[in-house]
Amino acid sequence: MLEKQDHNQFYRFQVFHGNFENNKVKRTKTIGMAYLKEGQHIFSLRLWTFSNERFYIIPSKNDVTKYLIMTREPNNKPESKNKYFWNIVGNGHADTIQGIISLKFDLFSEPIYLNIYPENQVHSSSIPDPEDWNQQAA
Repeated sequence: MLEKQDHNQFYRFQVFHGNFENNKVKRTKTIGMAYLKEGQHIFSLRLWTFSNERFYIIPSKNDVTKYLIMTREPNNKPESKNKYFWNIVGNGHADTIQGIISLKFDLFSEPIYLNIYPENQVHSSSIPDPEDWNQQAA
């Protein structure tokens, strides 16, 4: 018998600084975490330097190796059809051979990297829903 899938399951991914050595990125320091909900395609990203900010890594519709880095802010006009204003703050490119997404923020001179493989020991209900973080911090 098949078990029912938990669609509230989240996976956690490391975000890190790295240096190129022998044409590969070698992690030098973990600087944040990204989260992906089961069945979704948009990563929610937290950088420890900007702990109150949330970034979103959104795949391109035309090229599976390209991503946009975005922020969002609530639209305070109740009559508006759009709930959020989305702002592009960078872009990314997947390197599936190395297992990373290289993220280039508009304000940073060097890229940071997102591991495309989730951490093995952390998933499901052990991770709080990233959408709830702002309410918990208030």
